[in-house]
Amino acid sequence: MEGPIFGLCAVLTLLSTAIAISRSLVQKRRSGKTYRLALSAHLVALVSSFVGSLLAVPTMADIADRATTAELSTLVSDIAAVIFCASLQILIIDWEYYRELPHYVSIACRVTLVLMVTSLLIWQFRRADPTGLGVELSTSYARISEVRTYLLTYLCFFAAAGAEVAMRAAKLAYGMRRTGRSAGTGMAVAAAGAVLGVLYAMSRSGYVLAYEAGHAWPSTLERIISPALAGLSLGGIVAGLSMAVLANSRSGSSTPRRSAAPARRHPTAAR
Repeated sequence: MEGPIFGLCAVLTLLSTAIAISRSLVQKRRSGKTYRLALSAHLVALVSSFVGSLLAVPTMADIADRATTAELSTLVSDIAAVIFCASLQILIIDWEYYRELPHYVSIACRVTLVLMVTSLLIWQFRRADPTGLGVELSTSYARISEVRTYLLTYLCFFAAAGAEVAMRAAKLAYGMRRTGRSAGTGMAVAAAGAVLGVLYAMSRSGYVLAYEAGHAWPSTLERIISPALAGLSLGGIVAGLSMAVLANSRSGSSTPRRSAAPARRHPTAAR
């Protein structure tokens, strides 16, 4: 089931990346100014989601593992998901604030956290030793403590980042309910996708914890529910952000506008 789901996600993110790049080039020619941080974060999020989705396809993962080392594709895919989540956080924060100290401090904190989580995942990957022990970094091997630790580290970050993205996107969608219905709808779809991402993290981590407690549900059920939630989450976020970006491009703005925004809010992305 993972193959068709993540294959479609890879195609969707590739198309969205092409749209975002073309939009950025058009806006740069119009304004003659460099991209803002939000545009760069959007592109990084799309590229990382494409890489993660592609390596989550079993056939592509097998090819990558045979060319490198066992389960390296899983590690790279999970790190790509971490970068994807952090890029979404930076993207939405930059849409809400502009040139304020809390704005840059928040972004710096998230970049630092990504580096810490990535380093921790690499260390736990080496500790689990998939090549030497012949294991996979999946819930199928939840009986191994090193695999459980790796999965919970990744999933806890994913759940926390998804919850923040969901709340911030919902806040933007609510603020745009009068000034930009199409953009507001896109942000609402992105918020719903982020909620599904939280549910995905809760599903997988719940299985790991239930297995450790001796009350896990059938693994076949988990292998159906988790990929479906992950695919719906990624599709919703990517499609929702694309809707919001394209809607504001048509209206002449480059970031979602909020109704009755305070003076400290930055209404446009190109300055």
